[in-house]
Amino acid sequence: MLKLVKDIRQRYRWGLSAIAILITISAALMQTLFYVQKGDAKVINIAGKQRMLSQKIALHGNALIYQDSERLKEQHRRLLQQAVEQFVSGHQFLLEQDNGEFIHLNSALEAHYFSPPNQLDAHVKRYISQAQQLLNSRTNSSNIDSSIFVSEQLEALLTKLDQAVKLLEQESVYKVTIISVLEVVFWLAAIVLLIIELIFIFKPMEKLIANTIQKYQQQKEYAERVNKNKERFIARTSHEFRTPLQGLTSSIEALDISDNQQLTKQQAIYCVNRLVAMLDELLDLQQLSSGDWQLKPHSSNLLTTLNQAIAPYKYACNDKNITLSVNMSEALDKDVVTDHARLQQVLSELINNAVKFTPKQGRIAVNAICKGHKQVILEVQDNGTGFEHPPAELLDFEHDSEQHFQGLKTGLLRVMHIVKALNGKIEFQNVQPHGVKVVIHLDLENAPKSEMPMQLPTNLHCLIVEDNPLNATILGRIISQFDFSYDIASNGLIATSMTAEKKYDVIFMDLNMPVMDGFKATDIIRNEQSLLTPILAVTANTSNEDLQRIYDLGADMHVYKPISVESVQKALGALFTEGKQG
Repeated sequence: MLKLVKDIRQRYRWGLSAIAILITISAALMQTLFYVQKGDAKVINIAGKQRMLSQKIALHGNALIYQDSERLKEQHRRLLQQAVEQFVSGHQFLLEQDNGEFIHLNSALEAHYFSPPNQLDAHVKRYISQAQQLLNSRTNSSNIDSSIFVSEQLEALLTKLDQAVKLLEQESVYKVTIISVLEVVFWLAAIVLLIIELIFIFKPMEKLIANTIQKYQQQKEYAERVNKNKERFIARTSHEFRTPLQGLTSSIEALDISDNQQLTKQQAIYCVNRLVAMLDELLDLQQLSSGDWQLKPHSSNLLTTLNQAIAPYKYACNDKNITLSVNMSEALDKDVVTDHARLQQVLSELINNAVKFTPKQGRIAVNAICKGHKQVILEVQDNGTGFEHPPAELLDFEHDSEQHFQGLKTGLLRVMHIVKALNGKIEFQNVQPHGVKVVIHLDLENAPKSEMPMQLPTNLHCLIVEDNPLNATILGRIISQFDFSYDIASNGLIATSMTAEKKYDVIFMDLNMPVMDGFKATDIIRNEQSLLTPILAVTANTSNEDLQRIYDLGADMHVYKPISVESVQKALGALFTEGKQG
């Protein structure tokens, strides 16, 4: 792109420079034309004035010769003197020279003034001489050749002066013609130059720009395809990981073990939760980069949310012999409207990093209090290595090679983004003698008190559409806890056949299945079979595009794998509560 800009700039400069030069030359020619016209007008005016002055000299000269009144003679003498002086001055102006060259006379005028047969210069000088003699002779004018002032002599002088004026006018017209021709030539040159610029500069430049834009468009499309493939890869990977994690989580929770093995069970749950957390971390990072990330606020108990985030780390702290101190204010036992899953991610990430950098036999304190009706203050403090330089900006962590927060190196990025999205504030403080204290300030809206607790319908008959037998078994086990009956379909084709023959109260639909996926099955149930049975999408596919697609096809709600009794209960409660309200 920089090369393109440089090339365009260079071509544009050349084109503008050439046009500027032609415009400058044209302007200079116009100024020259005005100057020549002004100078020639002055010369022609003086040459024409010489003819008038010669007639005045003849008039006053004859008056001096033939006038008897002395008073009138003196008046004519004075006027003759003025006319002669002006005539001499004009003649000298016309014959001015510069380094031996006449300024106002061309070759034709030189011949007219100095060469036979006209010899205007000599004729003018004789005329001036006779006039001056007449001026100098106050008593006797008999020695004056008065014939020079009569009609024939005077007519000859006037004819020569007229000829001089015509020659001067011809010279002026010739100069103007030359300059006009040059102006036309330069105008044509400008037109030709513009055509040349169009052909050799602007056309290639246009082609270059078009090729470059096409090239960058192709690169943009390639980058979009790569980004799309990356998004689908992450979503698919998440799906493939969450499916066995679903089975692992349910199997661990279903274990009936002795008290002395509870620690092992906690370890297993902790490991599963960390795997799920890392999947969530990757998905959040992908959504952050694509601009699709957003909060999903809902009402739930704040104290329960915080305790669920802390519980898995009891094993990790016990394994490193770290004292985990948890102090939760009783005022936290209330329902608030926020993104509880994101809030758990924030607290989990902070505790997880505290565990990483706190030495054995160290201490971690987690405190949470309410301040006023809305403000909640969370604190996570450890006595680990601390910060060498407390971070001032988000990106400082990503460029610091000695980070306090490690792992996938996206955790703190996500924590700070979530806190900012929740309109909160996060502070990092070094504590003495060593350790870190992270303080989060949040303003959380209290949930409106419901008039009656959420109740699920009874005697529901469900259809589980799931290709993975383990996932189907786990979901069936959860549904059984609500005393609901269910059937299982291993793909969308079987599910559509079953819905055509039997009535179901709710359908749990997986999206990615062989033979027929959940998208096609949902489309058939809604549009071909025209069934209004509530469809609950159960999937590990977190792609916003796919979720929007399944909703457009007619799904009513979705839950993410790995599912739990709580997530299914909330989804069903919301589904049938909205149905009653509608």
